[in-house]
Amino acid sequence: MLRLRSNVTIMRQPLVRLPVLFVTYLALWLGAELVAFAAVVHLIGFAGAILVCILTSLAGLSTLRRVGLSAILRLRQAVARRTSEQSGLSREAVLDGTLAGLGAVLLILPGFVSDLVGLALAAPSVRFWITEKLKLGEFGQLGNGRPAAPRAIKLAPPEWSRHDGPLP
Repeated sequence: MLRLRSNVTIMRQPLVRLPVLFVTYLALWLGAELVAFAAVVHLIGFAGAILVCILTSLAGLSTLRRVGLSAILRLRQAVARRTSEQSGLSREAVLDGTLAGLGAVLLILPGFVSDLVGLALAAPSVRFWITEKLKLGEFGQLGNGRPAAPRAIKLAPPEWSRHDGPLP
């Protein structure tokens, strides 16, 4: 019998390698959701827990629709004005809308832990606090509490002059 041999090795690697931390956090989140669901079932019963899940999903859909319509109206106003300074679409406004949309999506997902986080993101004060923590503007704070160095200093023409000699 004739056998054919090949020295070519084909390496088989998984298509997607999930980081260990992602899988760990996902398992912790699912465990927390199961514990929260069991606690709610113990308090109000299985039918009540399912009803609350359905109601929070409907509230999430309503919130997502409202946030989406608001974003579309802002975008139309920005396109109509054609200037970014007058558009009202600052980074903070975009981040606030994104956080509100994320909160609505978390409300849509089944589970009471995600509902709790979604309800927190529905509150404007929580979104403002997160926006302030994430803000790294021109003179914002870095994550370690030190002020960030400015990238550029903006001066009007009468406020500057060219000086080629040594600095005093």
